[in-house]
Amino acid sequence: MFRNALLRGASACALTFALSSPYAALAQEKLPPIEINAAGRSPAARPEGSLAQPAGVSAVVDNPVAERATTSDTAGLLRDAPGVSLQTAGGVSGLPVLDGLADDRLHIEVGGVPFVSACANHMNPPLSYVAPSQVGSIHVYSGVVPVSVGGDSVGGAILVKSPAPLFAQPGQGVLAKGEVGSFFRSNGSAYGGNLSATAATEDFSITYRGSYSRSEDYKAGGNFKLPGPAYLWTGNTIPFTRFGSLTPWLRGDVVGSTAYQAQNHDIAIALRRENHLLEFNLGFQHIPYQLYPNQRMDMTENRAIQGKLHYTGRYDWGTLEAQVYHQTVRHIMDFGEDKQYYYGSFATILAPGMPMDTKAHNTGAKINADIKLTDGRLLRVGGEYQQYRYFEWWPPSPAILPAGKTMGGMAPDTFLNVNGGQRDRYDVFAELESRWNSEWTTQLGVRSDTVAMSTGPVKGYNAIMYDAALLYPATKFNLADRARTDQNWNVTAQTTYTPSATQTYSFGYSLKTRSPNLYERYAWSNAIMPMEMIGWFGDGNFYIGNLSLKPEVSHTISLTADWRDPSGEIGLRVTPYFTYISNYIDVQRCPTYVCGASWMHNQFGRAGFASLQFVNQDARLFGVDASGRALLAKDTALGDFTLKGVLSYVNGQNTTTEDNLYNIMPVNGRLSLEQRLGGWRASVEGQFVGAKDKVSQVRNEVKTSAYALFNLRGSYEWRNIRLDFGVENIFDTLYYLPLGGAYLGQAATMSGPLPVAPRWGVAVPGMGRTFYVATNVTL
Repeated sequence: MFRNALLRGASACALTFALSSPYAALAQEKLPPIEINAAGRSPAARPEGSLAQPAGVSAVVDNPVAERATTSDTAGLLRDAPGVSLQTAGGVSGLPVLDGLADDRLHIEVGGVPFVSACANHMNPPLSYVAPSQVGSIHVYSGVVPVSVGGDSVGGAILVKSPAPLFAQPGQGVLAKGEVGSFFRSNGSAYGGNLSATAATEDFSITYRGSYSRSEDYKAGGNFKLPGPAYLWTGNTIPFTRFGSLTPWLRGDVVGSTAYQAQNHDIAIALRRENHLLEFNLGFQHIPYQLYPNQRMDMTENRAIQGKLHYTGRYDWGTLEAQVYHQTVRHIMDFGEDKQYYYGSFATILAPGMPMDTKAHNTGAKINADIKLTDGRLLRVGGEYQQYRYFEWWPPSPAILPAGKTMGGMAPDTFLNVNGGQRDRYDVFAELESRWNSEWTTQLGVRSDTVAMSTGPVKGYNAIMYDAALLYPATKFNLADRARTDQNWNVTAQTTYTPSATQTYSFGYSLKTRSPNLYERYAWSNAIMPMEMIGWFGDGNFYIGNLSLKPEVSHTISLTADWRDPSGEIGLRVTPYFTYISNYIDVQRCPTYVCGASWMHNQFGRAGFASLQFVNQDARLFGVDASGRALLAKDTALGDFTLKGVLSYVNGQNTTTEDNLYNIMPVNGRLSLEQRLGGWRASVEGQFVGAKDKVSQVRNEVKTSAYALFNLRGSYEWRNIRLDFGVENIFDTLYYLPLGGAYLGQAATMSGPLPVAPRWGVAVPGMGRTFYVATNVTL
């Protein structure tokens, strides 16, 4: 029931739905875009005299039913997109990395809504709010991103679009459609399903979409540690027990804290009349738990409700789009089961938990118009407002020591980490796209972003442990001027040259700006325990904010060469790029005048984890993304055979310190041979990743070795039934994730009065051999 969405050029305003009645004509009247699929193939040529945006989209995922058989994480659908890799997080909350830049440095929208991570560890990033079965298409913009796509970022953009609304054909009466699907994956005993149902007339449509997924801890391709939690503690020989049992509770190949459970629900209502379409969506998410192998905390509850109202209209002068939205998130962190342990006697609890609560409200409005000036000129103008309110408080911990005293001073008051944080954004943009002739197209755009931030007064659990004993951080923070207003600018210039139906060349420059997030500016406590609760990097380090941070400003140049044969059976797309970022928000070892000279900061620094403060420095990145395809054989007795490949390389360096940037993916590629015969599809795939030996010294980043993985995939479609099956990591290879961070997945990860620090230096391993099967039935 998914549409076959074509890849749009670089317009955030493009109307990408195919509807009957007057909307079929509306879609056809839209100015045709450049179309590039994930394999890097473009159509033979654009219509003479048409206006198309310069190449900016590196990949598109549409009708992702095959990809979702292997993952419950929407970010995982991007595995074949050039330049995209995933930073390890929870099972449904991976953080996409695009050309070396990740998370808040990317512009990410889900159904037109720019969601914000409402968590000190970014456990609920934007893509976690949509299940793979609820995705219609995903457009990935790398390198030069048009200003109409969005602002407040220095990297690329990822736009997730919902499936188009369905309407009945004239005279059809009531249209009733549905889909039901399920999956099972052997590693972690993961299972789940999805359901959708639609009822529609010619002018009214209502659709429900729901999904559920669950998994236990997954297994690596071999033992990467000793059984049980004691392995993670240096020099500790005291026996650990769990629920009264002396048996080690995690095998050596089990990757602790990787279990999850999630469900998503969405109701979509659409009304259309002549050239007007009005859509309303109401969504709800519940994640009762999602554990994290590279964080000291786990998600123990995430509830979110969001609604949006979207209008699209076609007028004589062009098209108009408007949208309003609101989301409320209630998020709770604590220790999951793998991070709790018993010490000494069965009755003595050392660290049963440390609750961390958050609540966020995200409200906004957007309006933009495509105005046709002449046959070869299109003007895009628009504005956007986003109001973000955020609260984070940590109730007193129930943890006790054998003497009955409260652990680590985490009482008697509630710790206020972010008290009424505000981050409001006001944007306006204008973009002119011109088609000069059949060969040349240009695009010029400018965007103004005004970001206003502030937060209220804070306080610790108690005055002695979290204020007076450590240079009065709460008092100093509360007395400081915490309001900040940034005036940011974004500029894009692109040109595309199409000398023939088999060649396209694009060149562009962009200036992009991003203001710090709330934690980068306002994380205030310099005590070890609060600092180790801050950080979305998975490195186990301890972080404190910086009120003096300036916005990041990036300068990117990018060149794309796209070659294909006239039939479209062979294609190659190559994109080299260079980015320089001034005021890049990196980190420095926390200076004494900020963190003090306590033994705890020094002790944990020696153990491999460092106390760090966010600071402005400069950075540069360069690299190349390439993708290609070749039809090797066609119409044989065994069907068609196609070879596909993707290759990415990025190099990132902090030019101020000459250190390497953190979490830079080493050179990597995928190569697959695909067979098609009727409803049968099969492929053998190889994934190749180089060694990560250029690591961030200031963060004590863990190195990883090179590896190669091989997968087999198959699917069969018969009428309205689809079956997907396969095996990933066929040879059960033990490998470590280059972007996985440090393994903190089991035993207590708190500091405080613990006798020794967690063992440092073990990277998070990837998943071992996995058999999977998925079914989908459309009705």
